[in-house]
Amino acid sequence: MRIFVSIKQVPDADDLRIDPVTNNLVREGVPAVINPPDLHAIEEGIRLRERYGGKVIVITMGPPQAENALREAIAMGADEAYLITDRSMAGADTWATSYTLYKAIKKIGEGDIYLFGRRAVDGETEQVGPQTGKWLGIPSVGYVSKFIEIGEGKAKVIRTVENEEEEIEVPLPAVFTVLETINKPREPDILSLIKSKTVKIPKLSKDDIGAEPNKIGLAGSPTKVIKVHPPPKTRNPEIYRGNDAPQWVYDKIVKSLKEVNEVKETYVKPQPKAKVNGEIWVYIDHTGDEVNRVSWEIMSEGRRIADLLDTKLAGVIVGDDEVKPIIKEAFNYGVDKVYHARVKGFPFYINDVYTRALSKVIKKYKPEAIFFPGTRNSRELASTTAIEVDTGLIADCVSFDVDEKGIIYSTRPDFGGKEMSTIICPNHKPVMITVRGGVFYPIKIPKEGEIIVEEIEDLSTKFRVLNYTKLQKRNVLAEADIVIGVGRGIKSPENIKLAEELASVLNGVVGVSKPLADMGWYPKERQIGQTGTTIRPKLYIALGVSGAVQHLVGISGARRIIAINIDPEAPIFQNCDYGIIGDIFEVVPELIKIVKEKGVPQ
Repeated sequence: MRIFVSIKQVPDADDLRIDPVTNNLVREGVPAVINPPDLHAIEEGIRLRERYGGKVIVITMGPPQAENALREAIAMGADEAYLITDRSMAGADTWATSYTLYKAIKKIGEGDIYLFGRRAVDGETEQVGPQTGKWLGIPSVGYVSKFIEIGEGKAKVIRTVENEEEEIEVPLPAVFTVLETINKPREPDILSLIKSKTVKIPKLSKDDIGAEPNKIGLAGSPTKVIKVHPPPKTRNPEIYRGNDAPQWVYDKIVKSLKEVNEVKETYVKPQPKAKVNGEIWVYIDHTGDEVNRVSWEIMSEGRRIADLLDTKLAGVIVGDDEVKPIIKEAFNYGVDKVYHARVKGFPFYINDVYTRALSKVIKKYKPEAIFFPGTRNSRELASTTAIEVDTGLIADCVSFDVDEKGIIYSTRPDFGGKEMSTIICPNHKPVMITVRGGVFYPIKIPKEGEIIVEEIEDLSTKFRVLNYTKLQKRNVLAEADIVIGVGRGIKSPENIKLAEELASVLNGVVGVSKPLADMGWYPKERQIGQTGTTIRPKLYIALGVSGAVQHLVGISGARRIIAINIDPEAPIFQNCDYGIIGDIFEVVPELIKIVKEKGVPQ
């Protein structure tokens, strides 16, 4: 059995910093590392070889120095490694990258299993795996949490997304993207490290793999990065230091909750900047008859973009008749029409069927742009559909604008939020974009509209769902209105009881920073941050949290942030609404007494 593992080398985000003069990201001298989620793909490849035999072949596309990442993979236990490198490949987006990997695989010799890490930490794309599978013409299974069995030309795996878990059987060859929870990557031993230094690593150029020049690198990429800039300052902190800090904090809690509980159902239509022929679509993600809230969040932004481009807004949904109530509900959020790609007998997402269905309506009705909620199913569907309809896909965006030519400017955070990239897709339609959840808010704009049903005739699939489970375990962090965050300033795991008591009187929940979760002081599922849970509460209160970048990314969607820290230089004070310079062990007990006495607004 031949097991391919595709990896990426990225700058070490922990060593990236902002130049205080230029406000640009400093990259010089920053070491490169294997994209952390790819370590889990390497580990799983080695484990599959240990169970079933075969060979693990690691590949990467990158500059000559990316050879170091391949040697690290060899040290972990991979058998072979190939570096695809050529100056003309530089600047590739995921479309061009996946095409290049496909051509390289064809040159090296195809495999049985192709493994990818879930995401790239520099851009949060989650696209290259599914797109490579699409180029290869084989099934792609995303978000694999367990390999159950491989045999008789098939693989049985567990696929886990936000609200559901499936046991899936799929024929080989196939692509699998693996979750970070699937395993713990091994540390190389000294003999393996020595061996990795002398292993010959073949290098393949564009000519070696027979790549078409207009499909690789920057020139072949449908999407273009036109601007890189520091993240904007979105909060104006009010910092306080005084003996009556507990009362001051309480007053700010009351003020914050009153402000964020105000419901806004008004929409001010902007003046058009341009006129386009195609419509703006928003993909409506659902699990059976339940819609994912992020679909309604981004509908409001879709309405604004449609009005700026003087065109209509449409929802598009794939599913059987169970989606009819969702279609009706969509007209509460400002859509002019809804396209229903009806796939009889498929109430739940299956990649090949849903890709075929969505691609059909795109090719027939030719929208200007499609916005996808940043859920796991939607990200995977957008990735494979982009290859099917031959267009670019911009990932994980948080803000948008348009110009007088009708070009959509999409901005996303990179490197854990240390910089922002603004990206366009100037020559391919539709522009396809995944949008981060928890950034926009639904706005109710009730109206009547048209429903267009497209029957999908080809319902063949390579996937067989053996078992389906709707996950009952709720992500309390993601759903909480009030979150009490705990950082290193809490000093010991026993002291977290103080945060739990504050959470109890405020009807909130406790979350922790990454170091506390890594040390086992609190359950891992309560970790807040880029590699934990991204939260969007009405109020976030940070106790002894310094404000590392990966934590700030996770709390950026909070409506109000209150920070209590004894260190006046803590970065959290530049990223909160209200800050108290004080000892949490003095402030919080008194705050709890005041809350118990006076209560809080509901």
